[in-house]
Amino acid sequence: MVIRNIVGDQNPYANKKIDRPEAKEVRSARQDAKTSEETADRVVLSSEARLRGAALQTAKEAPDVRREKVDQLKRQVQDGTYMPDLKKAAANLIRDDLDLLV
Repeated sequence: MVIRNIVGDQNPYANKKIDRPEAKEVRSARQDAKTSEETADRVVLSSEARLRGAALQTAKEAPDVRREKVDQLKRQVQDGTYMPDLKKAAANLIRDDLDLLV
């Protein structure tokens, strides 16, 4: 069985390519870059990304000094004996909201 293309070329732009001199230079430069062994992929990080990476590394290296307190609070919540100071929590929420407005 032979399937023939009855309609013709499906890409209307295929035959309308323009050969510009600068386009040839760009293509040759790309080919040179592809064939060159000196050219390799590289990653360049912004100063903000480097700062975030340093902060993350510092946080990972920090000692976990409050682990006992976290475990104690978890036990209190599970036992139902945790009684937070609601006035202090409300005051902190108001303080945080005021900081956003000022």
